Amino acid sequence: MLRFVTFVDGSNLDGVLKHLNLRVDDYGSFYRHIFDRSVHEWGRTFAEGSPWPPAQHARIYWYVVGKLDEWDLNDPKAEARLRSRFELNTRLRDSYIDEVIRRNPDCPVDRRLDEAWNLCFNETREWYEGKRRALERKKRFYHGVQAATDFVEIRQEGHWKIDLLHHSVTEKGLDTSLAVDMIALLDTYDVALLVSGDADGIPGIAYVKNRAKHVGVIEFRRGSQADFAGKGASSRLKIAADFVVQVYEADLVRRNLAYRAEPEFGAPPPSEAAY
Repeated sequence: MLRFVTFVDGSNLDGVLKHLNLRVDDYGSFYRHIFDRSVHEWGRTFAEGSPWPPAQHARIYWYVVGKLDEWDLNDPKAEARLRSRFELNTRLRDSYIDEVIRRNPDCPVDRRLDEAWNLCFNETREWYEGKRRALERKKRFYHGVQAATDFVEIRQEGHWKIDLLHHSVTEKGLDTSLAVDMIALLDTYDVALLVSGDADGIPGIAYVKNRAKHVGVIEFRRGSQADFAGKGASSRLKIAADFVVQVYEADLVRRNLAYRAEPEFGAPPPSEAAY
């Protein structure tokens, strides 16, 4: 029995599906399709012309964000710390002062800084609460996915590092946890399937291959197979793997494994490595 295990960087998968304007409801069927395609590509690469052993999709480890930096924005001390940073950040401070002047040209000069901070703090509070709600929705969604399938294990290893004043999030921990588990779980699989766009995973791939395991990278592409005459653009991650499994947008839609969603204008595409 040939054992396949899939390791999924959840943020990468989310980004790719968003970039392709796709939504998936039945992740059990979605991953079974990826497994079937992967068995086919593994056979073409390693067993062409000879009988293929039976294949089992033993487990999917799906790595997702589980927490974010905790801030109590009702705490006056937390607000004071943020205001101190705000006043030291000349570019940010001046941009809010300009906005205050635009909204209220008659605002007295000696009130502009206070008004700028109030505007920034109110926007920051609203943005942060939005992120908290978004994370809770994600947790409920992933809990539902795991409850509905027998072979998916959700691992909430990731962490959102919050830059409150700039309203930005940096994800930490997902790629590291995924790479560590690929090595730690070596005895549980013969073939590792990787859904990730992070080239930092290349040393882990090399280690796994040196232990006589095979590694396939999942590549999501627009259109259908007929639209691509060649193998597509290379990436370091794909070169490091043993084989590449190409999953096409049109095929997912045709098989009712995904459906088209409205594009989110202004959303940045995932990095080239994701493809």
